[in-house]
Amino acid sequence: MEIIMKTENLAKDYGKEHVLKGITLTIHEHTFTAILGPSGSGKSTLLNILSGLVKPTRGSVWCGNEIISDFGEKQLAGWKRVEVGNVFQEYLLLDNLTVQENIKIGICPHKPSLSFDRLVRILQIEELLNRFPAELSGGQQQRVSIARAVIKSPRLLFCDEATGSLDEENSKNVVELLHNLQSAFDMTILFTTHNPQIARTADRIITMKNGAVQSDMRNEHPITARKMVWG
Repeated sequence: MEIIMKTENLAKDYGKEHVLKGITLTIHEHTFTAILGPSGSGKSTLLNILSGLVKPTRGSVWCGNEIISDFGEKQLAGWKRVEVGNVFQEYLLLDNLTVQENIKIGICPHKPSLSFDRLVRILQIEELLNRFPAELSGGQQQRVSIARAVIKSPRLLFCDEATGSLDEENSKNVVELLHNLQSAFDMTILFTTHNPQIARTADRIITMKNGAVQSDMRNEHPITARKMVWG
């Protein structure tokens, strides 16, 4: 598999606090990687740097043959617009737009989009298209936010605690749907979580603690989202 992204000695400081401490990683295309760790482990900071939302203090981030950590603001914005999709714990939908409108604002005019009809069918939101966010459950809103992030066919989809606001059943649904999307559209997905059960569904599990990678393992036997068991 091709390497789509890598980091070299990546560090992030906030004042005297060393949030990331020299992380070197490679990410392969068309894989689902879980970044597992408790609150404060640095996993969200790492994801935010990889997705171009935060600049590292030291070290480099590569996407393909480009060092995106060296990009200026305009170049970085262009890269994010075309190559990156983001899904957050908060749904960040626009209240005055319908579901259909919220999804379509994610379309990038500079590249072909995914099939709208196929996307909403996979995410099981065909019946919601004319509703507004206030009329949706949390799980439904997160599906819409996922559709908005992926309709532009990003090479990389970054999910930061994307099930953090959901109950067990909706968490399972969202994780299952993300795997379905990854399979259907050959996306590369990075998913931060504090939940080991969610991590067990991934191809690879990177465990973080105190701003460093504690372990990095290929998951030879991923479980399905339906087999996750909350403790």
